[in-house]
Amino acid sequence: MQKLKAAVVTPGSFFIPSGRSSSVERVVEQMIPRVPEGFDIRIYGLQEPDHPVIGSLDGGIQVYRLPGGARYASGIIRSLKEWKPRIIDVQNRPFLASRIKLAVPDAKVVTSIHSLTYISPPHADHRNAERILQSVDRIVVNSVYLEKELGVRYPSLKNKISVNPLGVNLPDFIPRYNPHSEALRESKLLDRGWQGRRIVMYAGRLLPIKGVHHVLTALPKLIQDVPDVMLLIVGSPFYGSGRRTSYEAHLHDLAEPYLNHVTFIPFVSHPSISYWYHLADIVVVPSAEGEAFGLVNVEAMASAVPVVASDAGGIPEIVEDGVTGILLPQASLDSELAPELIRLLSDEQLRRSLGQAGRLRVAQSFQWKHTAERWHEMMQKLVLQ
Repeated sequence: MQKLKAAVVTPGSFFIPSGRSSSVERVVEQMIPRVPEGFDIRIYGLQEPDHPVIGSLDGGIQVYRLPGGARYASGIIRSLKEWKPRIIDVQNRPFLASRIKLAVPDAKVVTSIHSLTYISPPHADHRNAERILQSVDRIVVNSVYLEKELGVRYPSLKNKISVNPLGVNLPDFIPRYNPHSEALRESKLLDRGWQGRRIVMYAGRLLPIKGVHHVLTALPKLIQDVPDVMLLIVGSPFYGSGRRTSYEAHLHDLAEPYLNHVTFIPFVSHPSISYWYHLADIVVVPSAEGEAFGLVNVEAMASAVPVVASDAGGIPEIVEDGVTGILLPQASLDSELAPELIRLLSDEQLRRSLGQAGRLRVAQSFQWKHTAERWHEMMQKLVLQ
């Protein structure tokens, strides 16, 4: 039996495969090679100098690379018309999905929405966003939060939306709290001169919406009650770029009086991020409203590290309050974040319990193989409609 052709179109912002890519490209390169048998899948992505136009990922999935910028969409459409896939999944670019549907009307076109960014101003007003989303055959989102947001904004689309949560590759993350792991961690801490330090970690982009300033605001109280605390801030404003922003400068200003207690680590490529999770006692995710999913939550939990997070967006779908971490109301982060961090830093048994429960939850519900299996099922159903 001939396999069904399926194209997966990335935004064209980052080269694949690349540890320096955004979360959208990472979703594709982690999920698609794990999709069960049944589809002949081709990925479209950005071309870069000194790399072949056609590459491959694990499992033999072909990656077709095209010039970026204004030529990206037209190049993809030409290739799709020639290849004639039955399914086209366009990742996080709904306007491109609509354009492809117009150009390749016989295909089933899906738009996978990773956040509200590209269906909100300045990218799209309400009317245009609704028109674009109406034009495609299916909308896939990564959280129930996004599903509800789209349903409220565009009630006519409710029956078009499916939810497919994201995941991790569990073996990539070393879990805390077993003898071998703890010995390895102590060796890493010794190498860095951080032995005896209790480490609170933030990982992600340095953007106001991510709430990094809340952690630095809590730092004086943390130091007062936990003098050996170290705040580890891993990330940059942009993926793989050293450009500075006024917000990043503000964070450094907040940290200036406490340099013995704060370490900034610039952008870390994805294969290397597990090193830093392994050092953490707590991972803090103080995001503002609009955080659709937050891969950092499942990555921390995969490392058996408890998460202290805001209750923003889709985070409560991942972090179980009092079971795998602590959820705090966004409005009370400035008053409640420090006391909760102090409580956890002072109770190793609680950290262990939350962390181990988080690892188990990820193993059961948030692995890339789960995401890939759901994608496979969704696409098969769509073909039959």
